[in-house]
Amino acid sequence: MSMRKLLTGIACVGLMLSLTATAGMATNLLVNPDFESGDLTGWQVFGLGVNSSVPVQSPDNGPSAPGTYNAFMDNHAEALGLTLKQSTLPGTAAPGLVSWSFDLKLGEAALGGVFFVQIFAEKTGAGIVGSSGLLGNYAPAGWTTFSGSFMAPLGTDFLTIQFMANTGANVGSVSTMHVDNVVVEQQDIVADETTSFGAVKSLFR
Repeated sequence: MSMRKLLTGIACVGLMLSLTATAGMATNLLVNPDFESGDLTGWQVFGLGVNSSVPVQSPDNGPSAPGTYNAFMDNHAEALGLTLKQSTLPGTAAPGLVSWSFDLKLGEAALGGVFFVQIFAEKTGAGIVGSSGLLGNYAPAGWTTFSGSFMAPLGTDFLTIQFMANTGANVGSVSTMHVDNVVVEQQDIVADETTSFGAVKSLFR
């Protein structure tokens, strides 16, 4: 084997490993996940009323990414579920590992007020096929990053995350929470190592 052929092979191995690592990077599937648009673009809100709202506030930002904005879920209505929700587009998700993270900071929780999060794996035309389970009750006194993962089952083609600031039936029940830097991601398609190294091995034949 010539020295030139050996050096060419080594260079190709490095290039293919680099491409494989790049292809395996995770992508956040959400729109406006950090509220840096200054509004709720990409998000839906359910449970709005005279005593329940979700303004985008500044300057205050969660610790996991730079910025100046956050969504403030403000629920002072009795026996109400205030929900901040986003679903990805059909075809943006697949069966496999789903990783999630978000920053939270408690405003106030009193007299039955609680805060939960759910992430769903969904199939177009069928509905929910899997989930993270019910996450919470969360009540962090200061900005805190929470993270985890779950396996999306066969049939998954999009994902949904929802934040729920729920109050009890007691007079004066309150649930308020700052939300920021929301991530729901899956790995991109990874190159087949067998094929890649097979191509490299052919250089040495």
